[in-house]
Amino acid sequence: MSLKVHVQKIWPAPERDTFLGPSMKVIYDAQIALMRSILGPEAEIRVQYNDRSSYCTNCFSMEAYNVVGMLEGLADAEAAGCDVAMIACGNDPALQAARDALTIPVVSLTESAMLVACTLGRRFGLITMDTPSIVLVERCLESYRLEHRAISHRPVRSPGFYEETTRWFSDPQYLRSNVIPRFEEVARGMIEDGAEVIIAACGNYAAFPIHGYSRISGADVPVIEGFVAATHMAAMLGRMRRSFGLSTSKHSSYKGPPTEYAARLLAPFRSAARAEG
Repeated sequence: MSLKVHVQKIWPAPERDTFLGPSMKVIYDAQIALMRSILGPEAEIRVQYNDRSSYCTNCFSMEAYNVVGMLEGLADAEAAGCDVAMIACGNDPALQAARDALTIPVVSLTESAMLVACTLGRRFGLITMDTPSIVLVERCLESYRLEHRAISHRPVRSPGFYEETTRWFSDPQYLRSNVIPRFEEVARGMIEDGAEVIIAACGNYAAFPIHGYSRISGADVPVIEGFVAATHMAAMLGRMRRSFGLSTSKHSSYKGPPTEYAARLLAPFRSAARAEG
């Protein structure tokens, strides 16, 4: 039986996206093709979108609204018999809550990239998309207790990207001439401050490996892109679950309420969501 991976998006499906519309399909299709190249043709990739999205990922309040819809999608992953779930956002929203709610392993982009970076160098730096996202990625770094593996001075930075990113995936020349130089300008400052590995901490950076970029130009410093790292992590943990019954610990931190009790408590929320739909 093939590996079954649930991918949880933070935004609605492109055909229901009232903010950026169907253009997002370019990005999502490219990300799934990248996953497929890693997982192999036999893997089943189940994509769940978030129809209750706030369309904002870079502040705590709007992220809280997103998490509700994401958790509902993630709950479906376990019911559908998935081996592992992957949250497809570099700010790692809902990760701790999902591990509390699910038994199957749950991975996300930036945590996976940090864990990989720890095997490749003594200190890493993280580059997120836009400036407001810095504080959310700093939260991740502190929550995972990996601060001592990151550079001490401004371990999370941003080139200040605020553009619509579909062109990153469809136009490799634009990526190389307009995006990577700005990314590398930030990265070189982090290398001067001691970074030996650079983490690309946003799902939009999946355009990098798609177009063959994985190392800082002129430096022996690898770039670990979160989508690739999380896909490999999902493959490993999903196969370990399938082969050895691996599951998220329910001893303490992620114990969560009993399933029937949780279903009773959440019934009003789910009824309201069905009524809205």
